[in-house]
Amino acid sequence: MQPRPWYLAQLTVLGAGLVVAALHGGGPSAAAHATAYRPPLTNATPTPAAEVHTLSDKRAVVKPAAKPRHTAIPTPQPSRPSPKPATVRRTATVAAPTFQQSLDAAIARIPTYRAGAARWIVSRAYDFWGTADWYHDVLYVSPDVPLSKLYDVAVHEWSHELSVLDYAGDVAAATAAMNAWFGGSGLTGPERAADCMAVLQGARWTHYTTCTNAAWRTGAARLIAGQRL
Repeated sequence: MQPRPWYLAQLTVLGAGLVVAALHGGGPSAAAHATAYRPPLTNATPTPAAEVHTLSDKRAVVKPAAKPRHTAIPTPQPSRPSPKPATVRRTATVAAPTFQQSLDAAIARIPTYRAGAARWIVSRAYDFWGTADWYHDVLYVSPDVPLSKLYDVAVHEWSHELSVLDYAGDVAAATAAMNAWFGGSGLTGPERAADCMAVLQGARWTHYTTCTNAAWRTGAARLIAGQRL
């Protein structure tokens, strides 16, 4: 086979270029661009289209400005009124009554007592809790008498005075009459009479007798009433 003339070879190449250019819709410049746009000759894996970003595709990510940290403000507690200082009430100190005051209160309780009929003296001059000087209308009470028995002693001594007053101050006549009624001699009758008279006037303690004898109680009641035996 005879070799083809050189101009035929050039025409063949030129014709092929025109065909390519026609397919791409352009002239010689389009053919040149088509020749240049060839896939890479390397075996590297092409970047997926989804990962190819142009500058215009990138969206500016606006990072929100950091919110100012909230400073907790403590909620004020409801105001409480300041406690008022405790009011100290000063209780007036009441002094304990003196023995004389206690004796006066005991005398005031005696139902048959006649104010001014006798003079009362607090004294240890005698060895007894109480002594009656019925000759001078003076009654002595020792300060050693327990307050629980003060009324009992006071009403007993007053009964001595009252029994003699029934006889108009005649001590001998009164003593003789009481010994005859209550028994005994000397001062036995008068002491029994004074105890019985004290019991009938509310005494709870007596020294000589509890006066359970009915006749004695009758005699005591007569003397209390201002009558002679």
